[in-house]
Amino acid sequence: MKKSKIKALLLLCLVYGCYIQLTLGQQKNNLSMTGTATASSSQPGFEPSKAIDGKPGLESSWKNTPDNKESWLMLKLPGATEISELSIQIPEEATVISDFKIQTILNGSWRNVKEVVSSTSHQVEVTFDQPILTDRIRLWIPGDSPVTISEFAVYGQHYVDSTATAVKKILVNQSGYNLGRPKRFSAPNLADKSPFEIIQTKDRKVLHTGIIEKGKGDFSEFNPTSSEEFIIISGQEESFPFRIGPYWLERVTYRNMVDFMIGARHYVGTTDLIRPLSFEWRDGDFFNWALQGMVALYLSNPEAFERMEKTVTYVPNSSFPNEYNGLWGALQPYKEDAPDIIKLIHWDADVKISQGLEHEMQKAELAHFLYAWPYLEKWLPQQNFDIVYQYLIEKWEKATVKPSSTSQYDLSPEHNLLALKTQLGTTKGEMPPGYSVIPNLMMYEVTKKRGEKDAEKYFEAAYRQMEWMIQNLDWKDPIVTKGQRMSEHMTMRAFAYFQNKFPDRAPQGLKEKVTEWAKVVVSRSDNYWDFRKYSDDGDWVPPSWNETGNVLGFPAALFAAMSIIEDKSLLERLEVLAWSHFDNAFGRNPVGRHFSHKGPEEIEGVDLGWYSAHLGGYGLLEEVRFVFDGSPKSFHYPNNPEVEI
Repeated sequence: MKKSKIKALLLLCLVYGCYIQLTLGQQKNNLSMTGTATASSSQPGFEPSKAIDGKPGLESSWKNTPDNKESWLMLKLPGATEISELSIQIPEEATVISDFKIQTILNGSWRNVKEVVSSTSHQVEVTFDQPILTDRIRLWIPGDSPVTISEFAVYGQHYVDSTATAVKKILVNQSGYNLGRPKRFSAPNLADKSPFEIIQTKDRKVLHTGIIEKGKGDFSEFNPTSSEEFIIISGQEESFPFRIGPYWLERVTYRNMVDFMIGARHYVGTTDLIRPLSFEWRDGDFFNWALQGMVALYLSNPEAFERMEKTVTYVPNSSFPNEYNGLWGALQPYKEDAPDIIKLIHWDADVKISQGLEHEMQKAELAHFLYAWPYLEKWLPQQNFDIVYQYLIEKWEKATVKPSSTSQYDLSPEHNLLALKTQLGTTKGEMPPGYSVIPNLMMYEVTKKRGEKDAEKYFEAAYRQMEWMIQNLDWKDPIVTKGQRMSEHMTMRAFAYFQNKFPDRAPQGLKEKVTEWAKVVVSRSDNYWDFRKYSDDGDWVPPSWNETGNVLGFPAALFAAMSIIEDKSLLERLEVLAWSHFDNAFGRNPVGRHFSHKGPEEIEGVDLGWYSAHLGGYGLLEEVRFVFDGSPKSFHYPNNPEVEI
């Protein structure tokens, strides 16, 4: 794979470390004051908005119309937020609510997160065992009794940092920019047509000038050959310092990405605890795409990973207590001098095989292992290939799955990877369109090379899937694109892989479909940040879940599309957007912070990290390097850095 593909692959390992993180600070905060309220019904003068206005008392209350079989009051927040507790106040003049449920949205349906029975209080406090990440929460009351609520207060946390300063007026990628690639900054508070200068930090020498237009500045033509540090100034305002160099982002992230995956391993990483929703990786579930991400990352630049210091040693399953028996160890160990990333690839495949993980996405990931074997075999025993190959031959078309292979997020109607996949996932990101295309095409090539008579069946399955996607996917529907959150890249990479590997056999309309996608992307990205919005209706980020993984995963979709699109102006805009989303994660965003709380410690050149680190959760990732802790929410856009949650 050409090194020019590196930029498309950088983020694939990053994606796993991003989607499970959200900052939780220290101070109690009534989130209701930032939201909007709706209800099943209301009486004139007692609208649902009165229950979240911060004014207790009968006159400022919500009252239902007691003629239904149920009543509910829902709070919608501007973005997904971690909720820790809530308080329900009922005026003394009103009747208490004896029984009720607290519900949140999960995968498009309401689920109960707390149930209260036989309450006799006019003020009820509800505390959750674990913070709940959601943008919608509601109080549900059965029956047709009259209900009066004076305050429905939902509490999360302020983002608090004792060292916080005002957001800079000029926002850049705090670490640096790649030489010869698009380089832009944001300055939404500076006057249009303001001049800017790029100066060398050490001597304040002016090296480049330009004009700020519509809150943005472009210095893509500035490609210094030195390793000096620069800042951007406009009037009295200055940016954080940054550098420019060949493959700069790759240089400052490669080792960190590998270290993240080392620490996030289930059982043998920074903790040996057995965690829920975890298979190969802690809080990894079945749709983290880690194996294909690492394979692609390694193949993009093998020499870089082979030069890295080797820090991973094999941990035999026999050295652990009985409850760990069979969780890994079916594959013979790698060579000790193998690069760390090869050892991580081996770990992922080993856990899948050892535990007999049959979920269609777990099986599909192993196709990447087989496909990459010519590059892996110098480090791994032939037994590894043979066992994985036989496992996939036997399991690929198996439609059922044992319970231990899946989780509560499984939406697959069946697990036969040759079947047409028409089920779309939710904003959780668990079922992106086209996830079976690349694995089937890889199995086609692997089995054809080995002389299997039925190799063509894999190609036919991929073709049917791609044909269905061309005919049925509506790019204007955000659930098909950004609504797939950290999994969105899976769809466009499927288009690109098919077209680039099998241009003479690709379904009709493939190129045109990708061009349509690109035009929708561009239409939603004309703003201060060159940031692709969730929809045309004012939403900036996906509802209900954290945005971080989508920001970091989106460039993979863009670079994939660029390998097909022929329109030069469209290509130029897509490349700007790819790099602007990397920049967004590195500080070019409304709050002016890198997505990682420990960014200043772990990433060269980063000055200001995320507000605080996420502690606990299924992943227990606080001790792992290169964790991305959070990202701006819908209400921070287009330019509201002062909003605290």
